[in-house]
Amino acid sequence: MGLATLRKAAGLTLHGLDKKSGVNYMKIHQIEKGKIKPEHIMLRTAQKLANALNCEPKDLLTPDETEQEN
Repeated sequence: MGLATLRKAAGLTLHGLDKKSGVNYMKIHQIEKGKIKPEHIMLRTAQKLANALNCEPKDLLTPDETEQEN
């Protein structure tokens, strides 16, 4: 599962994940849209997102279906 799938499954908006993780919503948006490739996410950012989504940082590496289309 990619970031967008994990975020939606947690019932969070971009701004909700921003507040919960401390990662700027624009960075989250860029990751979800493929402007920042999942494998290029900084470890510190991946850890913050994973903690907020109750998952492992490696879970963020799988692109969402919408990312693969772009």
